[in-house]
Amino acid sequence: MLTVFSHKITEKQILAAIVILAAVLRLWGLGSAEFFHDEGFKAFRSIDYLDYIQNDDQTTPVQWFKDAPSLPWWTSLSFHDHPPLFFLIQNAFFKIFGISLFAARLPSAIAGTLSVYLLYLISKKTFFTKGAIPVGRQEKNTWLVFLPPLLLAVNLLHLWISRASLMESVQIFFILWNIYAFFRFLENRQKWKLFGLTLGLSFLTKYTSAFLLPVYAIYLLIFRREVFKWKSFYCALGLAAVLFSPVLIYNFYLLANLGHFDLQFSYLFQQETPEWRVSLGKIQDPFSEILTNLKLVFSIPFILFSLAGIAYGFYKVFGIKKSEGSEEGRGKSQLYLFWWLNIIFITLMLVAAGSGFRFIVLYSAPAVMLIVLAIDYLLSRFNKKSLLLILIAIFAAYELFFASDLFYNFPDFGIVKLDNYLSAQLGNKRSLSIPASPNPHLNKIIKSWAIKIPPADKSMLVAYDSNIGLSPRLWLFTRRNYYQGVPNFNVDQFRNFLQKEGPNAFSGYEIYFVKAEPDTILNPLFQNTSAQELEVYLTQELNLSPAHVIYGHNNLLMFKVYKFKL
Repeated sequence: MLTVFSHKITEKQILAAIVILAAVLRLWGLGSAEFFHDEGFKAFRSIDYLDYIQNDDQTTPVQWFKDAPSLPWWTSLSFHDHPPLFFLIQNAFFKIFGISLFAARLPSAIAGTLSVYLLYLISKKTFFTKGAIPVGRQEKNTWLVFLPPLLLAVNLLHLWISRASLMESVQIFFILWNIYAFFRFLENRQKWKLFGLTLGLSFLTKYTSAFLLPVYAIYLLIFRREVFKWKSFYCALGLAAVLFSPVLIYNFYLLANLGHFDLQFSYLFQQETPEWRVSLGKIQDPFSEILTNLKLVFSIPFILFSLAGIAYGFYKVFGIKKSEGSEEGRGKSQLYLFWWLNIIFITLMLVAAGSGFRFIVLYSAPAVMLIVLAIDYLLSRFNKKSLLLILIAIFAAYELFFASDLFYNFPDFGIVKLDNYLSAQLGNKRSLSIPASPNPHLNKIIKSWAIKIPPADKSMLVAYDSNIGLSPRLWLFTRRNYYQGVPNFNVDQFRNFLQKEGPNAFSGYEIYFVKAEPDTILNPLFQNTSAQELEVYLTQELNLSPAHVIYGHNNLLMFKVYKFKL
Protein backbone atom coordinates (compact mmCIF):
# COMPACT_ATOMS: atom_id res chain seq x y z
CA MET A 1 0.00 0.00 0.00
CA LEU A 2 1.28 3.46 -0.94
CA THR A 3 0.40 6.84 0.51
CA VAL A 4 -0.15 9.70 -1.92
CA PHE A 5 -1.16 13.10 -0.55
CA SER A 6 -2.29 11.44 2.72
CA HIS A 7 -4.48 8.97 0.81
CA LYS A 8 -3.72 5.26 0.98
CA ILE A 9 -3.80 3.55 -2.39
CA THR A 10 -3.47 -0.20 -2.80
CA GLU A 11 -1.25 -1.82 -5.38
CA LYS A 12 -4.31 -3.36 -7.01
CA GLN A 13 -5.87 0.07 -7.46
CA ILE A 14 -2.71 1.47 -9.07
CA LEU A 15 -2.38 -1.55 -11.33
CA ALA A 16 -6.05 -1.35 -12.30
CA ALA A 17 -5.65 2.34 -13.20
CA ILE A 18 -2.64 1.59 -15.43
CA VAL A 19 -4.33 -1.35 -17.18
CA ILE A 20 -7.53 0.67 -17.70
CA LEU A 21 -5.45 3.52 -19.16
CA ALA A 22 -3.75 1.05 -21.49
CA ALA A 23 -7.09 -0.44 -22.56
CA VAL A 24 -8.71 2.94 -23.21
CA LEU A 25 -5.78 4.14 -25.31
CA ARG A 26 -5.84 0.92 -27.35
CA LEU A 27 -9.62 0.56 -27.78
CA TRP A 28 -10.68 4.19 -28.22
CA GLY A 29 -11.82 4.66 -31.83
CA LEU A 30 -10.22 1.35 -32.78
CA GLY A 31 -12.44 0.67 -35.78
CA SER A 32 -12.30 4.22 -37.15
CA ALA A 33 -8.52 4.72 -36.96
CA GLU A 34 -6.88 5.11 -40.35
CA PHE A 35 -5.73 2.03 -42.23
CA PHE A 36 -1.96 1.67 -42.36
CA HIS A 37 0.85 -0.52 -43.65
CA ASP A 38 0.26 -4.30 -43.92
CA GLU A 39 -3.13 -4.51 -42.20
CA GLY A 40 -4.82 -5.71 -45.38
CA PHE A 41 -2.34 -8.55 -45.89
CA LYS A 42 -3.16 -9.99 -42.47
CA ALA A 43 -6.87 -9.19 -42.15
CA PHE A 44 -7.95 -10.36 -45.61
CA ARG A 45 -6.28 -13.75 -45.23
CA SER A 46 -7.65 -14.29 -41.73
CA ILE A 47 -11.31 -13.98 -42.73
CA ASP A 48 -11.38 -17.49 -44.24
CA TYR A 49 -7.87 -18.59 -43.18
CA LEU A 50 -6.88 -18.27 -46.83
CA ASP A 51 -3.26 -17.95 -47.90
CA TYR A 52 -3.75 -15.73 -50.96
CA ILE A 53 -2.79 -12.09 -51.63
CA GLN A 54 -3.92 -11.62 -55.27
CA ASN A 55 -0.40 -11.00 -56.49
CA ASP A 56 1.22 -12.91 -59.34
CA ASP A 57 4.67 -11.83 -58.16
CA GLN A 58 4.20 -13.48 -54.74
CA THR A 59 2.08 -16.55 -55.33
CA THR A 60 0.68 -19.01 -52.78
CA PRO A 61 -0.46 -22.67 -52.67
CA VAL A 62 -3.91 -21.74 -54.02
CA GLN A 63 -2.16 -20.76 -57.26
CA TRP A 64 0.55 -23.47 -57.24
CA PHE A 65 -2.00 -26.29 -57.01
CA LYS A 66 -4.69 -24.65 -59.15
CA ASP A 67 -5.30 -27.78 -61.21
CA ALA A 68 -5.41 -30.20 -58.28
CA PRO A 69 -8.89 -31.39 -57.22
CA SER A 70 -8.17 -30.10 -53.73
CA LEU A 71 -5.33 -28.38 -51.95
CA PRO A 72 -2.79 -30.73 -50.29
CA TRP A 73 -3.55 -31.26 -46.62
CA TRP A 74 -0.27 -29.76 -45.44
CA THR A 75 -0.99 -26.35 -47.00
CA SER A 76 -3.35 -25.56 -44.12
CA LEU A 77 -0.62 -26.01 -41.50
CA SER A 78 1.02 -22.65 -42.13
CA PHE A 79 1.24 -19.74 -44.57
CA HIS A 80 3.77 -19.12 -47.33
CA ASP A 81 5.28 -16.11 -45.51
CA HIS A 82 4.33 -16.37 -41.83
CA PRO A 83 3.49 -18.96 -39.17
CA PRO A 84 -0.25 -19.50 -38.67
CA LEU A 85 -1.19 -18.51 -35.11
CA PHE A 86 -2.06 -14.84 -35.67
CA PHE A 87 -4.26 -15.76 -38.64
CA LEU A 88 -6.07 -18.37 -36.54
CA ILE A 89 -6.67 -15.90 -33.70
CA GLN A 90 -7.93 -13.21 -36.07
CA ASN A 91 -10.13 -15.75 -37.86
CA ALA A 92 -11.78 -16.61 -34.53
CA PHE A 93 -12.45 -12.91 -33.85
CA PHE A 94 -14.02 -12.47 -37.30
CA LYS A 95 -16.31 -15.41 -36.63
CA ILE A 96 -17.40 -13.93 -33.30
CA PHE A 97 -17.64 -10.22 -34.15
CA GLY A 98 -18.17 -10.21 -37.92
CA ILE A 99 -15.97 -8.74 -40.65
CA SER A 100 -14.82 -5.25 -39.73
CA LEU A 101 -11.66 -3.29 -39.02
CA PHE A 102 -12.64 -3.30 -35.35
CA ALA A 103 -12.72 -7.11 -35.28
CA ALA A 104 -9.45 -7.26 -37.26
CA ARG A 105 -7.67 -5.04 -34.75
CA LEU A 106 -9.26 -6.31 -31.54
CA PRO A 107 -6.76 -9.20 -30.99
CA SER A 108 -3.90 -6.68 -31.14
CA ALA A 109 -5.64 -4.29 -28.73
CA ILE A 110 -6.34 -7.04 -26.20
CA ALA A 111 -2.81 -8.45 -26.53
CA GLY A 112 -1.34 -4.95 -26.10
CA THR A 113 -3.33 -4.35 -22.93
CA LEU A 114 -2.38 -7.75 -21.50
CA SER A 115 1.27 -7.04 -22.33
CA VAL A 116 1.11 -4.06 -19.97
CA TYR A 117 -0.12 -6.38 -17.21
CA LEU A 118 2.60 -8.94 -18.00
CA LEU A 119 5.27 -6.27 -17.75
CA TYR A 120 3.92 -5.49 -14.29
CA LEU A 121 4.38 -9.15 -13.32
CA ILE A 122 7.92 -9.12 -14.70
CA SER A 123 8.60 -5.82 -12.97
CA LYS A 124 7.30 -7.12 -9.68
CA LYS A 125 9.54 -10.14 -9.96
CA THR A 126 12.41 -7.84 -10.92
CA PHE A 127 12.22 -5.56 -7.90
CA PHE A 128 10.77 -7.79 -5.19
CA THR A 129 11.92 -11.37 -5.81
CA LYS A 130 14.85 -13.20 -4.23
CA GLY A 131 14.53 -16.28 -6.38
CA ALA A 132 15.65 -16.40 -9.98
CA ILE A 133 16.63 -12.72 -9.99
CA PRO A 134 17.72 -11.82 -6.45
CA VAL A 135 17.19 -8.09 -6.01
CA GLY A 136 15.05 -7.76 -2.92
CA ARG A 137 14.60 -4.03 -2.31
CA GLN A 138 11.12 -4.35 -0.95
CA GLU A 139 11.58 -1.62 1.60
CA LYS A 140 12.56 1.06 -0.93
CA ASN A 141 10.89 2.68 -3.92
CA THR A 142 7.97 0.27 -4.01
CA TRP A 143 6.29 2.39 -6.69
CA LEU A 144 9.03 1.42 -9.18
CA VAL A 145 7.13 -1.78 -9.92
CA PHE A 146 4.45 0.31 -11.64
CA LEU A 147 6.73 2.45 -13.78
CA PRO A 148 7.53 -0.16 -16.50
CA PRO A 149 3.87 -1.02 -17.21
CA LEU A 150 2.97 2.69 -17.13
CA LEU A 151 5.69 3.59 -19.64
CA LEU A 152 4.67 0.70 -21.91
CA ALA A 153 1.01 1.70 -21.63
CA VAL A 154 1.76 5.16 -23.04
CA ASN A 155 4.60 4.22 -25.39
CA LEU A 156 3.74 5.52 -28.87
CA LEU A 157 5.13 2.60 -30.86
CA HIS A 158 3.61 -0.11 -28.68
CA LEU A 159 0.33 1.80 -28.70
CA TRP A 160 0.37 2.03 -32.49
CA ILE A 161 1.11 -1.66 -32.97
CA SER A 162 -1.65 -2.50 -30.46
CA ARG A 163 -4.16 -0.59 -32.60
CA ALA A 164 -3.25 -2.25 -35.90
CA SER A 165 -4.15 -5.52 -37.55
CA LEU A 166 -0.55 -6.69 -37.36
CA MET A 167 1.17 -9.64 -35.69
CA GLU A 168 3.61 -7.82 -33.46
CA SER A 169 1.25 -6.93 -30.61
CA VAL A 170 0.28 -10.59 -30.17
CA GLN A 171 3.93 -11.57 -30.59
CA ILE A 172 5.05 -9.18 -27.83
CA PHE A 173 2.32 -10.55 -25.56
CA PHE A 174 3.64 -14.10 -25.94
CA ILE A 175 7.26 -12.93 -25.64
CA LEU A 176 6.59 -11.15 -22.33
CA TRP A 177 4.55 -14.09 -21.08
CA ASN A 178 7.45 -16.35 -22.01
CA ILE A 179 10.00 -14.14 -20.23
CA TYR A 180 7.84 -14.20 -17.11
CA ALA A 181 7.49 -17.99 -17.45
CA PHE A 182 11.27 -18.29 -17.89
CA PHE A 183 11.97 -16.69 -14.52
CA ARG A 184 9.19 -18.69 -12.92
CA PHE A 185 10.83 -21.82 -14.33
CA LEU A 186 14.22 -20.84 -12.87
CA GLU A 187 12.56 -20.54 -9.46
CA ASN A 188 10.66 -23.80 -9.80
CA ARG A 189 11.58 -26.36 -12.44
CA GLN A 190 8.05 -27.79 -12.21
CA LYS A 191 6.88 -24.70 -14.18
CA TRP A 192 8.47 -26.03 -17.38
CA LYS A 193 5.14 -26.52 -19.14
CA LEU A 194 4.28 -22.82 -19.11
CA PHE A 195 7.78 -21.93 -20.26
CA GLY A 196 7.66 -24.40 -23.16
CA LEU A 197 4.08 -23.50 -24.08
CA THR A 198 4.69 -19.76 -24.31
CA LEU A 199 8.00 -20.23 -26.13
CA GLY A 200 6.26 -22.34 -28.78
CA LEU A 201 3.39 -19.85 -29.11
CA SER A 202 5.89 -17.01 -29.56
CA PHE A 203 7.51 -18.81 -32.51
CA LEU A 204 4.12 -19.83 -33.87
CA THR A 205 3.14 -16.15 -33.98
CA LYS A 206 6.25 -14.79 -35.68
CA TYR A 207 9.69 -16.15 -36.47
CA THR A 208 11.46 -13.06 -35.17
CA SER A 209 10.73 -14.33 -31.65
CA ALA A 210 13.84 -16.49 -32.20
CA PHE A 211 16.01 -13.76 -30.65
CA LEU A 212 14.90 -15.19 -27.27
CA LEU A 213 16.95 -18.36 -27.75
CA PRO A 214 20.45 -16.80 -27.65
CA VAL A 215 19.30 -14.48 -24.84
CA TYR A 216 18.27 -17.44 -22.67
CA ALA A 217 21.30 -19.53 -23.67
CA ILE A 218 23.89 -16.88 -22.76
CA TYR A 219 22.06 -15.89 -19.58
CA LEU A 220 22.00 -19.50 -18.41
CA LEU A 221 25.61 -20.14 -19.39
CA ILE A 222 26.76 -17.21 -17.27
CA PHE A 223 24.47 -17.46 -14.24
CA ARG A 224 22.57 -20.76 -14.17
CA ARG A 225 24.58 -23.50 -15.86
CA GLU A 226 22.93 -26.17 -13.75
CA VAL A 227 19.71 -25.64 -15.74
CA PHE A 228 21.31 -27.44 -18.68
CA LYS A 229 21.31 -30.58 -16.51
CA TRP A 230 17.58 -30.35 -15.78
CA LYS A 231 15.40 -32.82 -17.62
CA SER A 232 12.52 -30.33 -17.35
CA PHE A 233 14.51 -27.81 -19.41
CA TYR A 234 14.61 -30.17 -22.37
CA CYS A 235 10.98 -31.12 -21.84
CA ALA A 236 10.12 -27.42 -22.17
CA LEU A 237 12.13 -27.13 -25.39
CA GLY A 238 10.48 -30.31 -26.65
CA LEU A 239 7.03 -28.89 -25.94
CA ALA A 240 7.93 -25.71 -27.84
CA ALA A 241 9.13 -27.83 -30.77
CA VAL A 242 5.87 -29.82 -30.80
CA LEU A 243 3.84 -26.61 -30.94
CA PHE A 244 6.03 -25.35 -33.77
CA SER A 245 5.87 -28.67 -35.64
CA PRO A 246 3.05 -27.61 -38.05
CA VAL A 247 5.46 -25.04 -39.50
CA LEU A 248 8.23 -27.63 -39.72
CA ILE A 249 5.93 -30.11 -41.50
CA TYR A 250 4.72 -27.37 -43.86
CA ASN A 251 8.30 -26.48 -44.77
CA PHE A 252 9.24 -30.14 -45.24
CA TYR A 253 6.52 -30.59 -47.84
CA LEU A 254 7.22 -27.18 -49.37
CA LEU A 255 10.85 -28.21 -49.90
CA ALA A 256 9.76 -31.53 -51.38
CA ASN A 257 7.30 -29.93 -53.81
CA LEU A 258 8.94 -26.62 -54.72
CA GLY A 259 12.58 -27.07 -53.78
CA HIS A 260 12.68 -24.36 -51.12
CA PHE A 261 11.26 -23.38 -47.73
CA ASP A 262 8.67 -20.69 -47.01
CA LEU A 263 9.39 -17.08 -47.82
CA GLN A 264 11.11 -16.21 -44.54
CA PHE A 265 13.28 -19.32 -44.28
CA SER A 266 14.17 -19.26 -47.98
CA TYR A 267 15.28 -15.65 -47.53
CA LEU A 268 17.37 -16.69 -44.52
CA PHE A 269 19.03 -19.55 -46.40
CA GLN A 270 19.33 -17.60 -49.67
CA GLN A 271 17.34 -20.16 -51.68
CA GLU A 272 16.08 -19.63 -55.22
CA THR A 273 12.35 -18.87 -55.20
CA PRO A 274 10.90 -18.51 -58.73
CA GLU A 275 7.38 -18.34 -57.25
CA TRP A 276 8.25 -15.09 -55.51
CA ARG A 277 9.65 -12.59 -57.98
CA VAL A 278 8.92 -9.87 -55.41
CA SER A 279 9.06 -10.34 -51.66
CA LEU A 280 6.82 -7.54 -50.42
CA GLY A 281 8.04 -7.69 -46.85
CA LYS A 282 11.71 -7.37 -47.82
CA ILE A 283 11.59 -4.11 -49.79
CA GLN A 284 10.72 -1.76 -46.96
CA ASP A 285 12.82 0.03 -44.36
CA PRO A 286 16.35 -1.45 -44.58
CA PHE A 287 18.45 -1.53 -41.41
CA SER A 288 20.38 1.54 -42.61
CA GLU A 289 17.26 3.62 -41.83
CA ILE A 290 17.00 2.49 -38.22
CA LEU A 291 18.13 5.77 -36.64
CA THR A 292 15.61 7.74 -38.67
CA ASN A 293 12.82 5.34 -37.76
CA LEU A 294 13.75 5.28 -34.08
CA LYS A 295 13.50 9.07 -33.92
CA LEU A 296 10.06 8.93 -35.52
CA VAL A 297 8.49 6.52 -33.05
CA PHE A 298 10.38 7.06 -29.79
CA SER A 299 10.56 10.44 -28.08
CA ILE A 300 13.96 12.07 -27.56
CA PRO A 301 13.69 11.70 -23.73
CA PHE A 302 12.80 8.02 -24.17
CA ILE A 303 15.80 7.46 -26.44
CA LEU A 304 18.15 9.31 -24.07
CA PHE A 305 16.89 7.41 -21.01
CA SER A 306 17.20 4.14 -22.96
CA LEU A 307 20.79 4.91 -23.96
CA ALA A 308 21.57 5.77 -20.34
CA GLY A 309 20.10 2.45 -19.24
CA ILE A 310 22.04 0.54 -21.90
CA ALA A 311 25.29 2.32 -21.03
CA TYR A 312 24.88 1.83 -17.29
CA GLY A 313 23.89 -1.78 -17.93
CA PHE A 314 27.18 -2.29 -19.78
CA TYR A 315 29.04 -0.83 -16.80
CA LYS A 316 27.03 -2.86 -14.32
CA VAL A 317 27.66 -6.14 -16.11
CA PHE A 318 31.28 -5.71 -17.15
CA GLY A 319 32.66 -3.04 -14.82
CA ILE A 320 31.10 -3.89 -11.49
CA LYS A 321 33.42 -3.41 -8.55
CA LYS A 322 34.17 -6.25 -6.19
CA SER A 323 32.79 -4.19 -3.33
CA GLU A 324 29.42 -4.32 -5.05
CA GLY A 325 29.42 -8.07 -5.21
CA SER A 326 26.59 -8.47 -2.71
CA GLU A 327 23.55 -10.61 -3.44
CA GLU A 328 21.66 -7.49 -4.50
CA GLY A 329 24.54 -6.30 -6.69
CA ARG A 330 24.85 -9.68 -8.39
CA GLY A 331 21.09 -9.73 -8.96
CA LYS A 332 21.20 -6.32 -10.60
CA SER A 333 24.02 -7.48 -12.85
CA GLN A 334 21.91 -10.44 -13.93
CA LEU A 335 18.97 -8.19 -14.70
CA TYR A 336 21.00 -5.70 -16.68
CA LEU A 337 22.63 -8.48 -18.66
CA PHE A 338 19.28 -10.11 -19.42
CA TRP A 339 17.68 -6.96 -20.85
CA TRP A 340 20.95 -5.85 -22.40
CA LEU A 341 21.09 -9.18 -24.26
CA ASN A 342 17.54 -8.56 -25.49
CA ILE A 343 18.65 -5.26 -27.03
CA ILE A 344 21.73 -6.86 -28.63
CA PHE A 345 19.99 -9.81 -30.26
CA ILE A 346 16.99 -7.78 -31.39
CA THR A 347 19.47 -5.45 -33.10
CA LEU A 348 21.35 -8.32 -34.74
CA MET A 349 18.04 -9.72 -35.98
CA LEU A 350 17.03 -6.34 -37.41
CA VAL A 351 20.23 -6.23 -39.47
CA ALA A 352 18.63 -8.99 -41.56
CA ALA A 353 14.93 -8.17 -41.08
CA GLY A 354 15.08 -4.39 -41.55
CA SER A 355 14.06 -1.44 -39.39
CA GLY A 356 10.33 -1.24 -40.05
CA PHE A 357 8.19 0.08 -37.20
CA ARG A 358 6.66 -3.37 -36.75
CA PHE A 359 10.16 -4.76 -36.04
CA ILE A 360 11.65 -2.06 -33.84
CA VAL A 361 8.62 -2.25 -31.54
CA LEU A 362 10.44 -5.24 -30.02
CA TYR A 363 12.76 -2.71 -28.38
CA SER A 364 9.94 -1.18 -26.32
CA ALA A 365 9.77 -3.57 -23.35
CA PRO A 366 13.55 -4.12 -22.91
CA ALA A 367 14.15 -0.37 -23.23
CA VAL A 368 11.51 0.36 -20.60
CA MET A 369 13.05 -2.12 -18.18
CA LEU A 370 16.56 -0.69 -18.66
CA ILE A 371 15.18 2.83 -18.14
CA VAL A 372 13.58 1.86 -14.84
CA LEU A 373 16.65 -0.03 -13.65
CA ALA A 374 18.70 3.12 -14.33
CA ILE A 375 16.13 5.19 -12.44
CA ASP A 376 16.37 2.76 -9.53
CA TYR A 377 20.12 3.36 -9.46
CA LEU A 378 19.67 7.14 -9.56
CA LEU A 379 17.22 6.99 -6.67
CA SER A 380 19.80 5.13 -4.60
CA ARG A 381 22.46 7.80 -5.27
CA PHE A 382 20.49 11.02 -5.70
CA ASN A 383 20.19 13.18 -2.60
CA LYS A 384 17.25 15.30 -3.76
CA LYS A 385 14.84 12.46 -4.44
CA SER A 386 11.80 14.75 -4.60
CA LEU A 387 13.29 16.63 -7.56
CA LEU A 388 14.14 13.38 -9.31
CA LEU A 389 10.61 12.08 -8.75
CA ILE A 390 9.20 15.26 -10.30
CA LEU A 391 11.43 14.78 -13.34
CA ILE A 392 10.28 11.16 -13.66
CA ALA A 393 6.64 12.28 -13.47
CA ILE A 394 7.29 14.88 -16.17
CA PHE A 395 8.93 12.20 -18.33
CA ALA A 396 5.91 9.86 -18.01
CA ALA A 397 3.52 12.74 -18.76
CA TYR A 398 5.56 13.72 -21.80
CA GLU A 399 5.42 10.14 -23.08
CA LEU A 400 1.62 10.27 -22.88
CA PHE A 401 1.64 13.62 -24.70
CA PHE A 402 3.99 12.20 -27.36
CA ALA A 403 1.68 9.20 -27.83
CA SER A 404 -1.36 11.47 -28.25
CA ASP A 405 0.05 12.40 -31.66
CA LEU A 406 -1.22 8.99 -32.83
CA PHE A 407 -4.80 10.20 -32.30
CA TYR A 408 -4.56 13.81 -33.43
CA ASN A 409 -1.92 13.95 -36.16
CA PHE A 410 -1.91 10.48 -37.70
CA PRO A 411 -2.24 10.98 -41.49
CA ASP A 412 -5.68 10.30 -42.95
CA PHE A 413 -5.33 8.56 -46.33
CA GLY A 414 -9.08 8.20 -46.83
CA ILE A 415 -8.98 4.38 -46.72
CA VAL A 416 -11.37 3.96 -43.79
CA LYS A 417 -13.69 6.66 -45.16
CA LEU A 418 -13.83 4.86 -48.50
CA ASP A 419 -14.45 1.55 -46.75
CA ASN A 420 -17.36 3.06 -44.83
CA TYR A 421 -18.76 4.66 -47.99
CA LEU A 422 -18.66 1.37 -49.92
CA SER A 423 -20.31 -0.44 -47.01
CA ALA A 424 -23.11 2.14 -46.95
CA GLN A 425 -23.62 1.98 -50.73
CA LEU A 426 -23.36 -1.78 -51.20
CA GLY A 427 -25.21 -2.67 -48.02
CA ASN A 428 -25.20 -6.10 -46.43
CA LYS A 429 -26.41 -7.92 -49.54
CA ARG A 430 -24.55 -9.54 -52.37
CA SER A 431 -24.85 -8.66 -56.01
CA LEU A 432 -27.48 -10.53 -58.05
CA SER A 433 -24.61 -11.69 -60.24
CA ILE A 434 -21.96 -13.07 -57.93
CA PRO A 435 -18.25 -13.01 -58.78
CA ALA A 436 -16.43 -15.92 -60.37
CA SER A 437 -12.79 -16.95 -60.48
CA PRO A 438 -10.96 -19.11 -63.03
CA ASN A 439 -9.20 -20.71 -60.07
CA PRO A 440 -11.50 -23.52 -58.83
CA HIS A 441 -10.25 -23.27 -55.23
CA LEU A 442 -10.97 -19.54 -55.10
CA ASN A 443 -14.27 -19.97 -56.91
CA LYS A 444 -15.34 -22.49 -54.28
CA ILE A 445 -14.64 -19.94 -51.54
CA ILE A 446 -16.62 -17.24 -53.35
CA LYS A 447 -19.65 -19.49 -53.69
CA SER A 448 -19.47 -20.78 -50.12
CA TRP A 449 -19.64 -17.22 -48.79
CA ALA A 450 -22.20 -15.99 -51.32
CA ILE A 451 -24.84 -18.54 -50.33
CA LYS A 452 -24.76 -17.13 -46.78
CA ILE A 453 -25.61 -13.59 -47.93
CA PRO A 454 -29.09 -12.53 -49.12
CA PRO A 455 -29.12 -11.14 -52.68
CA ALA A 456 -29.79 -7.50 -53.47
CA ASP A 457 -32.39 -6.49 -56.07
CA LYS A 458 -29.69 -5.46 -58.54
CA SER A 459 -26.30 -6.41 -59.86
CA MET A 460 -23.40 -4.36 -58.52
CA LEU A 461 -19.78 -4.01 -59.56
CA VAL A 462 -16.75 -2.08 -58.34
CA ALA A 463 -13.95 -1.03 -60.71
CA TYR A 464 -10.91 0.30 -58.90
CA ASP A 465 -7.72 2.13 -59.67
CA SER A 466 -4.92 -0.45 -59.86
CA ASN A 467 -2.48 2.16 -58.56
CA ILE A 468 -3.94 1.71 -55.06
CA GLY A 469 -1.51 -0.09 -52.73
CA LEU A 470 -1.98 -3.84 -52.51
CA SER A 471 -2.63 -3.94 -48.76
CA PRO A 472 -5.59 -1.48 -48.76
CA ARG A 473 -6.77 -2.97 -52.06
CA LEU A 474 -7.10 -6.40 -50.43
CA TRP A 475 -9.25 -4.95 -47.66
CA LEU A 476 -11.32 -2.53 -49.73
CA PHE A 477 -12.03 -4.56 -52.86
CA THR A 478 -10.72 -8.15 -52.88
CA ARG A 479 -12.46 -8.80 -49.56
CA ARG A 480 -15.81 -7.78 -51.04
CA ASN A 481 -15.20 -9.91 -54.11
CA TYR A 482 -14.50 -13.12 -52.18
CA TYR A 483 -16.50 -12.76 -49.00
CA GLN A 484 -19.40 -10.39 -49.80
CA GLY A 485 -20.44 -11.42 -53.28
CA VAL A 486 -19.71 -8.10 -55.04
CA PRO A 487 -17.64 -8.41 -58.25
CA ASN A 488 -14.47 -6.31 -58.32
CA PHE A 489 -12.14 -5.53 -61.22
CA ASN A 490 -9.18 -3.27 -61.58
CA VAL A 491 -9.61 -0.77 -64.40
CA ASP A 492 -7.53 -2.77 -66.89
CA GLN A 493 -9.55 -5.94 -66.23
CA PHE A 494 -12.78 -3.97 -66.52
CA ARG A 495 -11.74 -2.42 -69.83
CA ASN A 496 -10.51 -5.73 -71.26
CA PHE A 497 -13.76 -7.44 -70.29
CA LEU A 498 -15.78 -4.71 -72.02
CA GLN A 499 -13.68 -4.99 -75.16
CA LYS A 500 -14.09 -8.75 -75.23
CA GLU A 501 -17.75 -9.10 -74.24
CA GLY A 502 -19.16 -5.71 -75.18
CA PRO A 503 -21.07 -3.16 -73.04
CA ASN A 504 -24.07 -5.50 -72.77
CA ALA A 505 -22.01 -7.75 -70.50
CA PHE A 506 -22.68 -5.29 -67.68
CA SER A 507 -26.11 -4.12 -68.78
CA GLY A 508 -28.19 -3.13 -65.75
CA TYR A 509 -25.21 -3.20 -63.39
CA GLU A 510 -24.78 -0.43 -60.86
CA ILE A 511 -21.08 0.35 -61.33
CA TYR A 512 -18.80 2.14 -58.88
CA PHE A 513 -15.47 3.38 -60.17
CA VAL A 514 -12.89 4.33 -57.51
CA LYS A 515 -10.17 6.70 -58.69
CA ALA A 516 -7.15 7.18 -56.39
CA GLU A 517 -5.33 10.47 -56.03
CA PRO A 518 -1.55 10.89 -55.51
CA ASP A 519 -1.69 11.53 -51.75
CA THR A 520 -3.32 8.28 -50.70
CA ILE A 521 -1.56 4.90 -50.29
CA LEU A 522 -0.38 3.86 -53.75
CA ASN A 523 1.57 0.92 -55.10
CA PRO A 524 5.28 1.81 -54.78
CA LEU A 525 6.35 -0.61 -57.51
CA PHE A 526 4.41 0.70 -60.49
CA GLN A 527 1.85 3.25 -61.65
CA ASN A 528 -0.28 3.28 -64.81
CA THR A 529 -2.69 5.71 -66.44
CA SER A 530 -5.68 3.40 -67.01
CA ALA A 531 -7.78 4.91 -64.22
CA GLN A 532 -7.02 8.41 -65.42
CA GLU A 533 -8.09 7.47 -68.96
CA LEU A 534 -11.36 5.98 -67.68
CA GLU A 535 -12.01 9.12 -65.65
CA VAL A 536 -11.50 11.27 -68.76
CA TYR A 537 -13.98 9.11 -70.66
CA LEU A 538 -16.60 9.30 -67.91
CA THR A 539 -16.31 13.06 -67.44
CA GLN A 540 -15.95 14.11 -71.08
CA GLU A 541 -17.89 11.49 -73.02
CA LEU A 542 -20.61 10.63 -70.47
CA ASN A 543 -20.54 14.05 -68.78
CA LEU A 544 -20.42 12.47 -65.30
CA SER A 545 -19.31 14.09 -62.06
CA PRO A 546 -18.02 12.22 -59.02
CA ALA A 547 -20.81 10.81 -56.88
CA HIS A 548 -18.58 11.11 -53.84
CA VAL A 549 -15.19 12.63 -53.04
CA ILE A 550 -13.03 11.73 -50.07
CA TYR A 551 -10.54 14.08 -48.45
CA GLY A 552 -7.81 13.19 -45.97
CA HIS A 553 -5.09 14.94 -43.98
CA ASN A 554 -4.44 18.60 -44.77
CA ASN A 555 -7.72 18.52 -46.70
CA LEU A 556 -5.99 16.70 -49.56
CA LEU A 557 -8.12 14.84 -52.09
CA MET A 558 -7.66 11.08 -51.70
CA PHE A 559 -10.40 9.38 -53.75
CA LYS A 560 -13.13 10.15 -56.24
CA VAL A 561 -15.99 7.70 -56.70
CA TYR A 562 -18.08 7.66 -59.87
CA LYS A 563 -21.40 5.86 -60.01
CA PHE A 564 -22.96 4.94 -63.37
CA LYS A 565 -24.72 2.35 -65.52
CA LEU A 566 -23.90 1.17 -69.03
